[in-house]
Amino acid sequence: MSTPPSEPGTLFVPGGPAPGPKELYITDSSGNVQRAVSVAPAETAAASAATRTDPGFFRNLIKALNPLRQQTRTASAMSGLGIAALALDVAATMNLGNPFLFYDRRELWKEMGGRLESGRSDIWFSYFQDVSPNWKGQAADLLGRRVRFNTTVLYEKLHGVTGEMSGAMHSQFKEVLEYDLSVFGLYAASAPVLRTLAAMSAHPAGRVALISQAGVFVSALGNLVKQFADIYMAYESDLNKMEQKLNDVRAAFYEQGDPARGSRDLTLTPAVADRAHIHDYWQPASKDLR
Repeated sequence: MSTPPSEPGTLFVPGGPAPGPKELYITDSSGNVQRAVSVAPAETAAASAATRTDPGFFRNLIKALNPLRQQTRTASAMSGLGIAALALDVAATMNLGNPFLFYDRRELWKEMGGRLESGRSDIWFSYFQDVSPNWKGQAADLLGRRVRFNTTVLYEKLHGVTGEMSGAMHSQFKEVLEYDLSVFGLYAASAPVLRTLAAMSAHPAGRVALISQAGVFVSALGNLVKQFADIYMAYESDLNKMEQKLNDVRAAFYEQGDPARGSRDLTLTPAVADRAHIHDYWQPASKDLR
């Protein structure tokens, strides 16, 4: 019930509760209040997630990388590989990403999984501690079937998706961080050598060495671009599989799987919340049944 014991009770029928936090009063079959439960709306629970601060790794990396890129571009142009080196330079550095974004999403999915499991446990134990021992009748039976075979199953499916998504975000966090460090390491190691050889390129031997080293650098950039493409395709495949699982869950939550058609509900008649007919649907369990 949604009102204090001193006021007429109001039953919330699933599928159409009023917005805002609710204080629900759990009663036994005699109408005595056993405990009160505060239920926050989903948007409030989501907003309560911990706020994480970007440590600035990516900004510092880009700041340190830009001078190195300029040095390698200049040396590559002097070697005669300017256009090819420039194209790969743009491709390799354009694929740099902020690993914190994936770390943040990893933690967000973990928090969502924790809230889902907590919600599932709250529903399960509330039904079997407060409803099942004290009430019987059409509404109680329908609620029991819903809790056993629908609600808990949906929660378990969603919890599984959150675990897989958190794992995928962790893997992408790791891959993005490793890619960023690989790109920076390549430029940090190559820029001083190319800069030195560029200064010696007026001599034929120096120019040959510059062309050779620039070729090695461009080849390494090409390998990095291919590495990124392989990683991208692998995780695109994983995310596609998880999208299919989310579509299955959406089909279970919404009528015909379409959010525009509204969520599935208990299909209870409005009379179940009418105090004049409440005992037609909710009957106190007899003493010998408890």
